[in-house]
Amino acid sequence: MSKKMMMLALAVIMLFSIATACSNNTNNGNGANAPGNGEASASDKPAEQTQAPDPKEEDNAEAIRSGTFKFDPPVTITTVKATDSTMKFKNGETMENNVHTQWAHDELGIDIKTLWQVPGEQFNTKIRLMLTAKESLPDVITTQDMTLLDELIQSGQYRDITADFEKYASDKVKGIYNSNELNWSQVTYNGKKMALPNFANAGNDNAVMWIRQDWLDELGLEAPKTFEDLENVMQAFLDKKPGGTDNIIPLGASLGSGGSSPNPFTSWLGETSWVFGAYGTIPYQWLEKDGQLVHGSVQPEMKDGLAKLKEWYDKGYLSQEAGLHDENKLAELIMQGRVGIVVAPYWMGGWPTSDLKKNVEGASMQPYPLPTLNGKAAARDTTYLRGGMLVKKDFDHVDALFLYLNRIFTIVNAEVGSEFENGWYKDYDYTILPDGTRSTDEKDIPGGKVGPAKYVLIEPKDPFSGLGMLAEISRGKTPSTPAEERAATGIPENLKAAEIVDDGWKEGIYVPQAYTGANTPTMQSKGGILVKLEGDTFIGMIYGKKPLDDFDKFVEEWKSLGGNDEIKEVNEWYQKTKK
Repeated sequence: MSKKMMMLALAVIMLFSIATACSNNTNNGNGANAPGNGEASASDKPAEQTQAPDPKEEDNAEAIRSGTFKFDPPVTITTVKATDSTMKFKNGETMENNVHTQWAHDELGIDIKTLWQVPGEQFNTKIRLMLTAKESLPDVITTQDMTLLDELIQSGQYRDITADFEKYASDKVKGIYNSNELNWSQVTYNGKKMALPNFANAGNDNAVMWIRQDWLDELGLEAPKTFEDLENVMQAFLDKKPGGTDNIIPLGASLGSGGSSPNPFTSWLGETSWVFGAYGTIPYQWLEKDGQLVHGSVQPEMKDGLAKLKEWYDKGYLSQEAGLHDENKLAELIMQGRVGIVVAPYWMGGWPTSDLKKNVEGASMQPYPLPTLNGKAAARDTTYLRGGMLVKKDFDHVDALFLYLNRIFTIVNAEVGSEFENGWYKDYDYTILPDGTRSTDEKDIPGGKVGPAKYVLIEPKDPFSGLGMLAEISRGKTPSTPAEERAATGIPENLKAAEIVDDGWKEGIYVPQAYTGANTPTMQSKGGILVKLEGDTFIGMIYGKKPLDDFDKFVEEWKSLGGNDEIKEVNEWYQKTKK
């Protein structure tokens, strides 16, 4: 072979070697132990070949799902925080450096960097200024404000996490988020999961009928099961004045709830949505009907519910000042021993009932299911969806985020022996006493009690497990986890009330809000006007200042002032979410 041909052959071999080496270097700077960000470009693959899965990446993804992975060197997740008066620190710690950030660094190889923190009322404005100025946004943002969340998604800077969730979420996290079809509804855009939902506790304010049991016993009455039974009991309370009580209010109602933005029927204490529910509608709520969304306050059945409340008001079953009573005023009346029946949350056995027992000797209130009308009972299902956590589109370590999530979610109904079995961190939100028992009492915790749940990127919750756990304990389940053991020591009346709510879910009594999206343009511009119109009209009709026959005129006015536009906008959203 000539010298020229030999040199040409060597050159070809060297070029082939360089190309091969480059094709094998695919970690994108994520470090030797990093699984990658789960968003490989289609252009990285040959047009007509299927790339074999990388065994190491699959192993790393499995370690992330199981929560056993640790990044080395550490990776960073940036975020921002809205603060409030309940956010406290100890031992000289700060939001940037505290027991939780140290745990994430030591256990997971993750550094959580808070770029800034502001009081909650300033948070949305600061984010919007960043958007306007085209500043770099943090890797993750958690917000409960659906309008802000929508703006961030529409900015195009935050990612669809559908594939990430499937690849990296643990079985427990998937079980929680996929347990109810509503869970993703607020953050799903055109079939894409654009944020990780943030939850409150489901059923927290759902309607349970609480009755002065000592009054029932004194009068020899059974708890009412129907509207007719209820009216008989209220009349007996009014006529016979059990306990020698003057100025009895047979049915406590907070029709003055909401102040300048009236919310007379769906307050958290003394709500009356169940009166309308029995007739077939829920006020102040969007409902699904014949494949469309309709507003409950303008349905024909509202007129029947208003007529019933007016009847009860005229007979003295409601306080003549009910339209001025908000939840706090009603709580005072309950604690004074004047209220016979009130529809309230499952936790009412703790407050204000505890103060009632202190103030009135022998007083007790017991929970019962809602009464039925012609066999039907219905009430609002309090919304537990609270916005979500968005993930930046160009964030390289969504794998690290899910490792973090998989670990912190183990606190939900934590197993015996798990790292969060007793709470977040010893001597922060709990302590262990010399006798080996756990205490969350402020006075027992060295240096005082703080809530590390305020430090996390998103608070881990199973929205249904808390109340469901109480219901199972009430039904006689033997506790098998630390959380269940603690629940079993709770107030018996609350356990029973939780069982009633859980039964109500199973029976379809509690009607969920059908519209879970951001405020539409008309809601933002006209929503306050429409809500005030509803409140003024409804209270006027109950008081007899406006005729019930004006209901149809009210509906037309509501629609002309912006209601028709709202209906159009929410249905456009609804049709998109159904795809």
